[in-house]
Order: sequence, then C-alpha cells, then structure tokens
Amino acid sequence: MDERARSRYRWDLLPQEWPVAEVPIAMWPFEDDVYPEGYLLPVDVTGTPLRWRDFGRRHGVAVLHYGHYGLFAADNVRLPDGTRGRVRLAPQGPHWRRPLNDHNRAWSSAAVAIPVHWRWGTLTIGPDDVVFEDDQSLPEYMLQGRNERLDYDLCQSSEIRNLALTMEGCNALYGLLVERHWARSPDDESCSYTRKGAARLLAKIRGLGETFYDFTSPGWLCYRGYAAEHERISRQLERRGWHDVTEKPASLSADGAGASDGMPELLRTMALFVVGTMVAFFILLAITILAPV
Repeated sequence: MDERARSRYRWDLLPQEWPVAEVPIAMWPFEDDVYPEGYLLPVDVTGTPLRWRDFGRRHGVAVLHYGHYGLFAADNVRLPDGTRGRVRLAPQGPHWRRPLNDHNRAWSSAAVAIPVHWRWGTLTIGPDDVVFEDDQSLPEYMLQGRNERLDYDLCQSSEIRNLALTMEGCNALYGLLVERHWARSPDDESCSYTRKGAARLLAKIRGLGETFYDFTSPGWLCYRGYAAEHERISRQLERRGWHDVTEKPASLSADGAGASDGMPELLRTMALFVVGTMVAFFILLAITILAPV
C-alpha cells in the first residue's frame, strides 16, 4: 500500500480492513459526487481522522467535507426551495453561502470573473440530513471611518457598479483606490485604501455576496493597466466632487533645471546618506595615514 495514502488517516481510529485510497484525494468538488475509495468515513466508525487529512462524512443523503482547517463544504444539502445542492464555507468564514447562478463553475477560482451571485446563510447539521437556510443579514461591509463619504458615493453610482462587475473595471477601480488619494477640497483629509480595504469595498459595490478574499486569494486584482476604465471611473468621481490629490514629483524643465526638486524624497535621502558616509570614510582614512606612528 502507498505510504502516502496510509499516512492520510489515523489508523488507531479505523478498522484495518477499511479501504484507503491508493492515490492522493482529488480536490473538492468531486465530479458527479463520485468519491474516491477510502474517502468517506463509514457510519459505524467513531472518532475523526487527524484534522489535516481530507475525508467526508455522510449525514443521510448529504455529505460533509473536512480538510486541514475542519469542515469546509457540503454536498447534496437541502436548500430553501426544497432542492438539493452544494454549499461551502466562505473564504475567511465562519459563514456559509450557496451560488444563485452558474452552479457548475461557481466553485472555481474564476467565480469573480463570471461573476457568481452568492446567497449567505446558515448550516444546520443533523444526524440524518444537512439543511441550508438563507440569512441575508450576514455579512455586511460597514461604511465608516475617514473613507465613509467616498465609500458612499462609489456605492451609489450605478455606472461604477456596472464597471466593477467586469474584471477590467474591477481592476481599474482597485488601482485607483490603492494607488491614489482622493479629497473633495485641498483642506479635506484625503481618502486612501489598503489592498484589503479596497477589495472589501469592491465586494460591497458589486453586491454579489463576495468577500475581499474572493479577489485577493486567486490574484485577480492588479494595480496598473485598463486606461479606458481608469478614465471613466475618474470622470465619475470628478462629477461627485472628488479630486486626485496624490503627490506627484515635479517635472523636469527642458534645460534640466529643477532636477534635484523632482527627485523623490527617499532617493534624495539615500543619496545624502551615501555621500556623507563616503566623506566620513575619507576623513578617517586621512587621519589614520597622517597620524604619527
């Protein structure tokens, strides 16, 4: 028997005759709900394999799936309309959700690009069945803090939302939030976003039941590119009184005047440090050479 397969289970909890998969278990969801041999824990076996080993448990017709961090997905659960389907713990749980469209591709990393509309809810686990109940009170992105006014304006714009539903517009808005500072007037405190904060706001604007992790984990978001979408979003912000107040380096004149003023502050500081270090080194060297023996 393959040692890799043998190491996937805690043998003191399982009968020795219980079949174990000879190859590593495939990732959930399993095609046509066909599970590899040795994956489902028999109903008459008590105890649980080690937490970091993949396995499943039957609860009537439903199947719960466990991985490294515990329970994360369920197949064939009873849904609010009486049908059965798959649900999964949302990234960065602890809440569950089900897809309202494109059920076959909803579980792929491309879900944000489709896009998939998710319905949040709770999972009730019984010995003979598993039931998913809708609960739209979870979760909710709160508009608060110094970015609240810009958050509100972005969420109220139907054009920005329509752009954000495309991956081009989503990336453009992400770049404008992360790399730029916005204010209504020079005297106002500017609004700026961390990468996580921008991704959370994108999830709020799109309104599809996503979390920031849907965007950041698969690596869908980037800072640059999408010039046309940048321009459209910037115009929408300007119409609402928002201006880009990001500090920019002074441009160089034709004869090179002002080159020092245009140098970024960090590079200027580093250059002064290097020059000062070299001057100090040569002074110490001269003292050493000229000092009497």
